Amino acid sequence: MAAGLLLLGLAGPAAGGPWTRAKGGHYAKFSASYLYTDTEYDYQGNEVPLLTSNPLVQSAAYREVDLSAYVEYGITDRISLVGTLPFKILTSRRTEISDIADLIREIDATNAGLSDLSIGARQALVTGRWPVSVEVTGKVPLGYDATPDNGAPALGTGYADLSGALLAGRSARGIYATASAAYRVRGGPLADDVGFAAQLGGSGGGFSAQALLEGWYSTVDPEPLDVSSTVAVPNQDVLKLIASLGWQLNTEAAIVAEVYHVLQAKNAPAGTTAAVGLVLTR
Repeated sequence: MAAGLLLLGLAGPAAGGPWTRAKGGHYAKFSASYLYTDTEYDYQGNEVPLLTSNPLVQSAAYREVDLSAYVEYGITDRISLVGTLPFKILTSRRTEISDIADLIREIDATNAGLSDLSIGARQALVTGRWPVSVEVTGKVPLGYDATPDNGAPALGTGYADLSGALLAGRSARGIYATASAAYRVRGGPLADDVGFAAQLGGSGGGFSAQALLEGWYSTVDPEPLDVSSTVAVPNQDVLKLIASLGWQLNTEAAIVAEVYHVLQAKNAPAGTTAAVGLVLTR
Protein backbone atom coordinates (compact mmCIF):
# COMPACT_ATOMS: atom_id res chain seq x y z
CA MET A 1 0.00 0.00 0.00
CA ALA A 2 2.97 2.35 0.37
CA ALA A 3 2.97 3.59 -3.21
CA GLY A 4 -0.66 4.64 -3.09
CA LEU A 5 -0.30 6.99 -0.12
CA LEU A 6 1.20 10.18 -1.41
CA LEU A 7 2.79 13.22 0.13
CA LEU A 8 2.21 16.64 -1.37
CA GLY A 9 5.20 18.82 -0.56
CA LEU A 10 4.46 22.55 -0.34
CA ALA A 11 7.98 23.89 -0.19
CA GLY A 12 8.79 25.49 -3.51
CA PRO A 13 11.86 26.80 -5.28
CA ALA A 14 11.27 30.42 -4.24
CA ALA A 15 9.83 30.44 -0.73
CA GLY A 16 11.63 33.64 0.27
CA GLY A 17 12.26 35.36 -3.06
CA PRO A 18 15.65 36.74 -4.16
CA TRP A 19 16.15 39.08 -1.19
CA THR A 20 18.62 38.27 1.57
CA ARG A 21 18.37 39.35 5.20
CA ALA A 22 20.58 42.06 6.66
CA LYS A 23 23.40 40.71 8.80
CA GLY A 24 21.89 39.45 12.06
CA GLY A 25 18.34 39.90 10.77
CA HIS A 26 15.82 37.10 10.62
CA TYR A 27 12.49 36.04 9.16
CA ALA A 28 10.64 33.22 10.94
CA LYS A 29 7.31 31.73 9.98
CA PHE A 30 5.52 29.20 12.19
CA SER A 31 2.53 27.70 10.41
CA ALA A 32 -0.12 25.00 10.64
CA SER A 33 -1.85 23.57 7.57
CA TYR A 34 -4.67 21.09 6.96
CA LEU A 35 -5.65 18.99 3.94
CA TYR A 36 -8.45 16.45 3.62
CA THR A 37 -9.14 14.74 0.30
CA ASP A 38 -10.69 11.62 -1.16
CA THR A 39 -9.41 12.16 -4.71
CA GLU A 40 -6.03 12.18 -6.39
CA TYR A 41 -4.44 12.78 -9.79
CA ASP A 42 -3.33 9.57 -11.50
CA TYR A 43 -0.20 9.17 -13.62
CA GLN A 44 -2.04 10.63 -16.63
CA GLY A 45 -3.25 13.71 -14.76
CA ASN A 46 -6.88 12.62 -14.36
CA GLU A 47 -8.63 13.32 -11.05
CA VAL A 48 -9.85 9.97 -9.72
CA PRO A 49 -10.95 8.49 -6.36
CA LEU A 50 -8.03 8.05 -3.99
CA LEU A 51 -6.13 4.75 -4.32
CA THR A 52 -8.23 3.77 -7.33
CA SER A 53 -5.17 1.98 -8.75
CA ASN A 54 -5.52 -0.68 -6.04
CA PRO A 55 -8.36 -3.08 -6.93
CA LEU A 56 -8.61 -4.18 -3.29
CA VAL A 57 -9.55 -0.68 -2.05
CA GLN A 58 -13.25 0.23 -2.17
CA SER A 59 -12.98 3.77 -0.78
CA ALA A 60 -10.22 5.90 0.72
CA ALA A 61 -9.50 9.31 2.24
CA TYR A 62 -6.30 11.12 3.17
CA ARG A 63 -5.70 13.75 5.86
CA GLU A 64 -2.54 15.78 6.36
CA VAL A 65 -1.77 18.13 9.25
CA ASP A 66 1.54 19.97 8.94
CA LEU A 67 3.17 22.05 11.69
CA SER A 68 6.28 23.71 10.32
CA ALA A 69 8.91 26.33 11.04
CA TYR A 70 10.61 28.23 8.21
CA VAL A 71 13.56 30.48 9.07
CA GLU A 72 15.88 32.86 7.22
CA TYR A 73 18.89 34.34 9.01
CA GLY A 74 21.37 36.88 7.68
CA ILE A 75 24.95 35.65 8.01
CA THR A 76 26.11 38.70 6.07
CA ASP A 77 24.15 41.30 4.12
CA ARG A 78 24.50 39.11 1.01
CA ILE A 79 24.24 35.59 2.46
CA SER A 80 21.27 34.15 4.35
CA LEU A 81 20.79 30.73 5.87
CA VAL A 82 17.38 29.19 5.12
CA GLY A 83 15.74 26.19 6.73
CA THR A 84 12.44 24.36 7.20
CA LEU A 85 11.52 21.86 9.91
CA PRO A 86 8.10 20.16 9.49
CA PHE A 87 6.15 17.96 11.88
CA LYS A 88 3.47 15.97 10.06
CA ILE A 89 0.41 14.00 11.13
CA LEU A 90 -0.73 11.86 8.20
CA THR A 91 -3.82 9.64 8.22
CA SER A 92 -5.15 7.13 5.71
CA ARG A 93 -8.70 5.85 6.03
CA ARG A 94 -9.81 3.18 3.60
CA THR A 95 -12.00 0.13 3.10
CA GLU A 96 -10.15 -2.93 1.82
CA ILE A 97 -11.28 -6.28 0.48
CA SER A 98 -9.01 -9.23 1.28
CA ASP A 99 -7.54 -10.95 -1.78
CA ILE A 100 -7.52 -14.28 0.08
CA ALA A 101 -11.00 -14.38 1.56
CA ASP A 102 -14.07 -12.33 0.82
CA LEU A 103 -13.51 -10.18 3.89
CA ILE A 104 -13.90 -6.43 4.28
CA ARG A 105 -11.84 -4.46 6.77
CA GLU A 106 -11.77 -0.81 7.74
CA ILE A 107 -8.32 0.74 8.11
CA ASP A 108 -7.61 3.98 9.97
CA ALA A 109 -3.84 4.39 10.15
CA THR A 110 -1.90 7.45 11.31
CA ASN A 111 1.78 8.32 11.08
CA ALA A 112 3.14 11.31 13.01
CA GLY A 113 6.61 12.73 13.41
CA LEU A 114 9.32 14.95 12.02
CA SER A 115 9.58 14.72 8.25
CA ASP A 116 12.55 16.10 6.26
CA LEU A 117 14.83 18.89 7.45
CA SER A 118 15.60 21.35 4.66
CA ILE A 119 18.62 23.59 5.16
CA GLY A 120 20.53 25.76 2.74
CA ALA A 121 21.90 29.17 1.87
CA ARG A 122 20.91 32.06 -0.40
CA GLN A 123 23.62 34.21 -1.98
CA ALA A 124 22.82 37.61 -3.46
CA LEU A 125 24.44 38.06 -6.87
CA VAL A 126 22.85 41.41 -7.73
CA THR A 127 21.28 43.85 -5.26
CA GLY A 128 19.26 47.00 -5.77
CA ARG A 129 16.12 47.47 -7.86
CA TRP A 130 16.47 44.13 -9.70
CA PRO A 131 17.89 41.63 -7.19
CA VAL A 132 19.16 38.25 -8.35
CA SER A 133 20.20 35.40 -6.05
CA VAL A 134 21.14 31.75 -6.08
CA GLU A 135 20.01 29.28 -3.45
CA VAL A 136 21.26 25.78 -2.64
CA THR A 137 19.17 23.60 -0.32
CA GLY A 138 19.63 20.09 1.02
CA LYS A 139 16.82 17.91 2.35
CA VAL A 140 17.66 15.31 4.99
CA PRO A 141 15.25 12.64 6.36
CA LEU A 142 14.93 12.74 10.15
CA GLY A 143 14.91 9.05 10.98
CA TYR A 144 11.32 8.12 10.08
CA ASP A 145 10.26 4.80 8.54
CA ALA A 146 9.66 5.37 4.81
CA THR A 147 7.56 2.18 4.62
CA PRO A 148 5.47 2.09 7.84
CA ASP A 149 4.08 -1.37 8.55
CA ASN A 150 0.74 -0.11 9.89
CA GLY A 151 -0.46 0.96 6.43
CA ALA A 152 -0.16 4.68 7.21
CA PRO A 153 1.28 7.25 4.80
CA ALA A 154 5.03 7.73 4.86
CA LEU A 155 6.43 10.99 6.22
CA GLY A 156 8.75 11.29 3.21
CA THR A 157 10.78 9.37 0.67
CA GLY A 158 13.48 8.40 3.14
CA TYR A 159 16.19 9.75 0.83
CA ALA A 160 18.21 12.97 0.82
CA ASP A 161 17.72 15.54 -1.97
CA LEU A 162 19.79 18.50 -3.18
CA SER A 163 18.32 21.45 -5.07
CA GLY A 164 19.60 24.65 -6.60
CA ALA A 165 17.58 27.69 -7.68
CA LEU A 166 18.08 30.98 -9.50
CA LEU A 167 15.81 33.74 -8.16
CA ALA A 168 15.03 37.23 -9.44
CA GLY A 169 12.60 39.96 -8.43
CA ARG A 170 11.54 43.58 -8.42
CA SER A 171 9.81 45.71 -5.80
CA ALA A 172 8.50 49.26 -5.91
CA ARG A 173 5.88 51.27 -4.01
CA GLY A 174 4.67 48.35 -1.92
CA ILE A 175 4.31 45.96 -4.88
CA TYR A 176 6.73 43.14 -5.68
CA ALA A 177 7.13 40.38 -8.24
CA THR A 178 9.49 37.41 -8.23
CA ALA A 179 10.35 34.50 -10.48
CA SER A 180 12.58 31.47 -10.04
CA ALA A 181 13.77 28.30 -11.71
CA ALA A 182 15.12 25.29 -9.85
CA TYR A 183 16.56 21.81 -10.31
CA ARG A 184 16.36 19.08 -7.67
CA VAL A 185 18.58 16.01 -7.56
CA ARG A 186 16.59 13.23 -5.92
CA GLY A 187 18.05 10.50 -3.77
CA GLY A 188 17.08 6.84 -4.13
CA PRO A 189 15.10 5.51 -7.11
CA LEU A 190 13.23 8.74 -7.91
CA ALA A 191 13.99 10.85 -10.98
CA ASP A 192 15.20 14.43 -10.66
CA ASP A 193 12.72 17.36 -10.74
CA VAL A 194 12.58 20.74 -12.45
CA GLY A 195 10.79 23.53 -10.59
CA PHE A 196 9.59 27.06 -11.21
CA ALA A 197 7.67 29.77 -9.35
CA ALA A 198 6.14 33.16 -10.20
CA GLN A 199 4.83 35.47 -7.50
CA LEU A 200 3.02 38.81 -7.32
CA GLY A 201 2.23 40.61 -4.09
CA GLY A 202 1.82 43.89 -2.31
CA SER A 203 1.27 45.53 1.06
CA GLY A 204 -0.25 48.67 2.50
CA GLY A 205 -2.32 49.91 5.42
CA GLY A 206 -1.12 47.10 7.67
CA PHE A 207 -2.26 44.36 5.27
CA SER A 208 -0.54 42.29 2.59
CA ALA A 209 -1.63 39.93 -0.18
CA GLN A 210 0.17 37.69 -2.62
CA ALA A 211 -0.43 35.02 -5.24
CA LEU A 212 2.17 32.39 -6.10
CA LEU A 213 2.10 29.92 -8.99
CA GLU A 214 4.47 27.06 -8.27
CA GLY A 215 5.33 23.84 -10.07
CA TRP A 216 7.58 20.81 -9.82
CA TYR A 217 7.88 18.42 -12.76
CA SER A 218 9.68 15.08 -12.88
CA THR A 219 12.34 14.66 -15.56
CA VAL A 220 10.67 11.36 -16.52
CA ASP A 221 7.01 10.69 -17.23
CA PRO A 222 5.27 9.66 -13.98
CA GLU A 223 4.45 5.97 -14.14
CA PRO A 224 1.35 4.04 -12.99
CA LEU A 225 1.43 3.31 -9.28
CA ASP A 226 2.61 -0.16 -8.31
CA VAL A 227 0.69 -1.06 -5.14
CA SER A 228 3.32 -3.69 -4.27
CA SER A 229 6.19 -1.17 -4.47
CA THR A 230 8.13 -0.11 -1.39
CA VAL A 231 8.64 3.39 -2.83
CA ALA A 232 6.75 5.71 -0.48
CA VAL A 233 6.33 8.61 -2.92
CA PRO A 234 6.39 8.05 -6.70
CA ASN A 235 7.63 10.39 -9.43
CA GLN A 236 5.20 13.32 -9.49
CA ASP A 237 4.21 16.45 -11.39
CA VAL A 238 2.50 19.14 -9.29
CA LEU A 239 1.27 22.62 -10.25
CA LYS A 240 -0.39 24.64 -7.50
CA LEU A 241 -1.66 28.13 -6.81
CA ILE A 242 -1.01 29.65 -3.39
CA ALA A 243 -2.94 32.73 -2.24
CA SER A 244 -2.23 34.49 1.05
CA LEU A 245 -3.44 37.42 3.12
CA GLY A 246 -1.44 38.98 5.94
CA TRP A 247 -2.25 41.30 8.82
CA GLN A 248 0.58 43.26 10.43
CA LEU A 249 0.33 43.10 14.23
CA ASN A 250 3.31 45.40 14.81
CA THR A 251 6.65 46.19 13.19
CA GLU A 252 7.99 42.70 13.93
CA ALA A 253 4.98 40.35 13.78
CA ALA A 254 2.19 39.42 11.38
CA ILE A 255 -0.51 36.79 10.98
CA VAL A 256 -0.86 35.11 7.59
CA ALA A 257 -3.74 33.01 6.19
CA GLU A 258 -3.03 30.89 3.12
CA VAL A 259 -4.79 28.58 0.69
CA TYR A 260 -2.92 26.07 -1.50
CA HIS A 261 -4.89 24.63 -4.42
CA VAL A 262 -3.59 21.93 -6.76
CA LEU A 263 -4.33 23.00 -10.35
CA GLN A 264 -2.78 20.04 -12.17
CA ALA A 265 -0.80 17.03 -11.06
CA LYS A 266 0.26 13.47 -11.74
CA ASN A 267 0.57 10.88 -8.95
CA ALA A 268 -0.39 13.39 -6.25
CA PRO A 269 -3.38 14.17 -4.02
CA ALA A 270 -6.03 16.58 -5.27
CA GLY A 271 -7.67 19.17 -3.06
CA THR A 272 -7.10 22.46 -1.26
CA THR A 273 -4.92 23.02 1.79
CA ALA A 274 -5.74 25.75 4.33
CA ALA A 275 -2.99 27.23 6.49
CA VAL A 276 -2.43 29.91 9.11
CA GLY A 277 0.91 31.23 10.29
CA LEU A 278 2.71 33.65 12.58
CA VAL A 279 5.55 35.64 11.00
CA LEU A 280 8.31 37.24 13.09
CA THR A 281 10.89 39.55 11.51
CA ARG A 282 13.76 41.72 12.64
